[in-house]
Amino acid sequence: MDRQEWYTGRVKEKDYLSSGEVAKALGVSVKTVQRWDKAGLITVVRTVHNQRRIPVSELTRLTRGIGAPRCVIYARVSSSRQEQAGNLERQIERLCEAAAARGYCLVETIAEQASSLNEKRRGMKKLFSLIEREAVDVVLIEYPDRLVRFGFSYLVQAFSWQGVRLEVLEEPPKQEPLAEMTADLLTIVTVFSGRMYGHRAKRVQECMATRIKACIQEVGQRHGES
Repeated sequence: MDRQEWYTGRVKEKDYLSSGEVAKALGVSVKTVQRWDKAGLITVVRTVHNQRRIPVSELTRLTRGIGAPRCVIYARVSSSRQEQAGNLERQIERLCEAAAARGYCLVETIAEQASSLNEKRRGMKKLFSLIEREAVDVVLIEYPDRLVRFGFSYLVQAFSWQGVRLEVLEEPPKQEPLAEMTADLLTIVTVFSGRMYGHRAKRVQECMATRIKACIQEVGQRHGES
């Protein structure tokens, strides 16, 4: 490695570590260290060539947090347009801040652009692999539908069997039984229309949603009259 002075002209490189060295010491990926930097969770300085360097004191601080619950955050957006608009990056930042506020040791950040209907998501496979290897204690997400559109409670139970907590930043609001039933039916329509009609799913979903709501409202009105 080419040893250089920092831009301050006072601090030697031996007092700092590269992202790779920190990642190896903590057992995380280099991308995770980079995301910590972007989220402002660690102190980072730049060399004259704009490379990241982390103070040795930061590694000591992070190492002390290893006894804390090991946390993986999972972030997802459905479309490339959402990702380009910065929605995914903002989601990651909110999750990183929440993990730090809750005193978790962030061991991995999983982020992907994929449909919730896709059962072969790489990020989900990676998450399941971490759980299987007992490498995580807490999975932190923003909303339930970031993981699945249907059957979220089953996933919570399945994770708990592996000793993993599934935490949500914002729990969905409580709904009236009729509204909850409507939401469940629309979710089912979304899943099946997506599988059957592909890119035409949105049009099919809108037509079915309109009809389902009309039927439920009619049933509700009849129930109120009886």
